Amino acid sequence: MTSIHEDSFAASEPGFMPSHDSEIDPNMRLDIQKIAIGLYDFLASTRRLGERPNQVMDISQSEMEVLHFIATHPGCGVSDIARLRFLRPSNVSATVRRLLDNSLIKRENNPRDRRAQDLFVSKEGAQLLSQLTDHWGDIVGRIIRTMEPQDVKALIKAMPAMLKLAEHSESFVEEHQRRQDPF
Repeated sequence: MTSIHEDSFAASEPGFMPSHDSEIDPNMRLDIQKIAIGLYDFLASTRRLGERPNQVMDISQSEMEVLHFIATHPGCGVSDIARLRFLRPSNVSATVRRLLDNSLIKRENNPRDRRAQDLFVSKEGAQLLSQLTDHWGDIVGRIIRTMEPQDVKALIKAMPAMLKLAEHSESFVEEHQRRQDPF
């Protein structure tokens, strides 16, 4: 099955990129468009797929996202989560309360700021994350078995770059949030 955007890769016009990127080589612009479209397609399809294990484990998508964020950013606070995930602090606070009520995370007073509280994944939260990761791995494994071996090898080879993209994306968001600069 081909993506509906494959034809648009060939037909894309360089004018898609913002004008402040005018120093980018036109061929690079087309590559960036291909990456942007591919990422959008990937995120749209995997977001729904990611909801399935959450339903089995009785955790909402927003709870899972916040729990995962806390696991990868131990000691963060509600404002950090809201800022870096483009969420409303009130929504994050409500999600954090549910996670606390279900003993999936714990709070500790921040030693540098008495008003702030740092968030950490609890033992129960770590167990749930492990179960979700195993379940997610089973689903991804079933999907991968339907793919051609060379495509699986290409995915494995691309993972370090994908993780770097995620890391740089987070830094990009944080910088724009700090400067209150729209994209």
